[in-house]
Amino acid sequence: MAVKIKSDTRELEEIIENFQKFTKQTIPTLVRRHARLLAVELANRTQPFSVGKGGGKSAQSLGKNAVSNDLSKVFRSKSSLQSIVNETTNENIKKKLQSAINSGNNRQIGEIFKAVGMVKDFQLISKSGLTAKHRAHRSKNSGRTWTPPQDMFIATSGFPAYTKEIEKRVGMSKSAWAECAEYIGGVKGDPQRGIPAFAKNKDNKVKGVIIDGIKSSSPYITMTSKIPWASRILPDSEIKFAQHIVREKMIKQANMMTRAASKKNFNPDPIDE
Repeated sequence: MAVKIKSDTRELEEIIENFQKFTKQTIPTLVRRHARLLAVELANRTQPFSVGKGGGKSAQSLGKNAVSNDLSKVFRSKSSLQSIVNETTNENIKKKLQSAINSGNNRQIGEIFKAVGMVKDFQLISKSGLTAKHRAHRSKNSGRTWTPPQDMFIATSGFPAYTKEIEKRVGMSKSAWAECAEYIGGVKGDPQRGIPAFAKNKDNKVKGVIIDGIKSSSPYITMTSKIPWASRILPDSEIKFAQHIVREKMIKQANMMTRAASKKNFNPDPIDE
């Protein structure tokens, strides 16, 4: 399910009065700033979390590990097969499996697993079949993969390259909010600043959209993530916390601006009119 979030004056009521009192900034400007900051916060709080200094690098690492774990649920590669061999206690079976791995005889590996009852059947999947098999074992709602209950899919070629290709998608869910931040704009420089580079996905697919109601009588901006599983990796608790964080940032920013403006406009010798 997609996630739709609205940024409007209700989140800013405690700020607006003082903000307008001392500055020439308008409510639409304030709503736009609030919405952009919220988009950035939502991006960072979408899994894998990238909050805090260095959060981007660690989040990307976590995301890549998640990709590796998901793929291992569907496919058996040379390395994962070797792990099984290493844990095999029957020396005769272990010797046969090791010999098959060393020679690259994937069919023999499958036949051994089938003969000892570890799997009901097996399939050899070449490079051209990895994508379709992966998609067939991936939930459209969550994006997660599941392990085939009785079959074993042995990747015979192209698996390392396929893994790297999928790893490039780490941050896709975050990129929906990054796109929203870019569309919202309203700041000098990069509107997506504060979001790690790996989450700024540029694959020409629309993942984030906004409705700009800044010019309406009650200014607002609505952000929507079109990622089907967005609500699963950005729970309501994180959305509320993101809104709280941004509200506090805006209050702090508004207070700094109003203090600066009040000092600039302060007249120690007011003249009564």
